[in-house]
Amino acid sequence: AVVSTQSTGGIQSEGQFGTTPGLIFGFPVSVSEGKVAVREVGELPENLQTLISAQDNMLRVEKQVALGECDEYEKALLHSEAALWSILENPKLKRELEEREVARIAAEEAERKAAEARAKEEAKKKAEEEALRKAEEEAAAAAAAEEA
Repeated sequence: AVVSTQSTGGIQSEGQFGTTPGLIFGFPVSVSEGKVAVREVGELPENLQTLISAQDNMLRVEKQVALGECDEYEKALLHSEAALWSILENPKLKRELEEREVARIAAEEAERKAAEARAKEEAKKKAEEEALRKAEEEAAAAAAAEEA
């Protein structure tokens, strides 16, 4: 029996993780002997619960719009956007996102500096090779002049 413990599947919610029953949601799943089951993952951190709640709200709005149950889709979309912004304003998540951005920028800067160093090293190597070639040509010309 093949068992996968690190998969996500689009499953119709039965209320797992506080989601609205009936919505199609991406859940952590396990697959064993051809049967798919939503995995329990224990206590969820607050920021993850907030993200799931916001996603649930957006999916409910999307479903209402798709089924024609919501005539004010712009208002619904603004509600969803506001939910996302409220998540981003969460101090812990905001700090984590800022830290990731700082790390990303630092990594890009390190790669840029490394590329510059490689380019300088390559230019230095080419200049040395050119100088050596020129010296060899001059030595050969001098030797030919002495023989003549």
